Amino acid sequence: MELAFKHWGPASGPISERLIFLHGMGGTGSLWRPLAASLEDRYGILAPDQRGHGGSLVPTVSGGRNLPHYGPLDYGRDVIDTMEKTGFHPAWLIGHSMGVRSACAAAHLKPDWVRGLILIDLGFSGAAGGGLGDNLATFMRILPTEFASRAEARTFMEAHCPDPAIAQYLMAVSTPIEGGRIHFPFDHAALIETIRAAKNSSVREWIEELLKHDMPILILRGARSLVWSHEEFEAERDRFDRFPTIEFKEIEGAGHGLPFEQRPLFLKTLEEFIRRYPVDLGGGAT
Repeated sequence: MELAFKHWGPASGPISERLIFLHGMGGTGSLWRPLAASLEDRYGILAPDQRGHGGSLVPTVSGGRNLPHYGPLDYGRDVIDTMEKTGFHPAWLIGHSMGVRSACAAAHLKPDWVRGLILIDLGFSGAAGGGLGDNLATFMRILPTEFASRAEARTFMEAHCPDPAIAQYLMAVSTPIEGGRIHFPFDHAALIETIRAAKNSSVREWIEELLKHDMPILILRGARSLVWSHEEFEAERDRFDRFPTIEFKEIEGAGHGLPFEQRPLFLKTLEEFIRRYPVDLGGGAT
């Protein structure tokens, strides 16, 4: 399906690259606005709301049949559908957390439309490391759809969220509604199903397949991350050491919210990697 999205870029003239930012679980494309503000004078930027999030909710029933599916390939097909309908390709895919699987799936489905991948703080197989996936699923089941105030929401997060970085992330995506209340712009059932589907998923084979065709891939981990352990990160680095177009890098002073916790350093790292693989797009922004 075509996703709702934010679109930023130069008002006129050529762009240096097209970038598609894919948010993590519970997020929306709007989360990327502060980063896009530093890039939009030279890059075309698309930031979709992924299925089950923001403006991309999926109908639950049609003709008595349940429709939505929330596996990585479902998320990836949405990205490709959106790229096709907007003509926004070839593009770099930048995936954070859950967005890592979406980016890898999209590249697997349509590698010719993908310039490269930048994958941020998620292991290559199964749910989040250290049992966090199970704890996160439990947390999502008890998370109310809205709170009477931001203070009430913060108190709930402190008591129940398994990772402070995830709590901060969810607070950032919350939206105010009447009476001072706040609402979370996602389908809770969709998030729970996404976590369930992730337990049996792996993007490792897709990454290897893409590397065999020399796709540039940058893997980032926040050094304080509770979602992806240092040991798992190093094991993947060793596993892919033979491929010249993949780079692994840990960012100090950041946890799972790396792009937002270390924004200037993240942007610098992103641009330096992209510039190593130049291409002449010609023309203006799509």
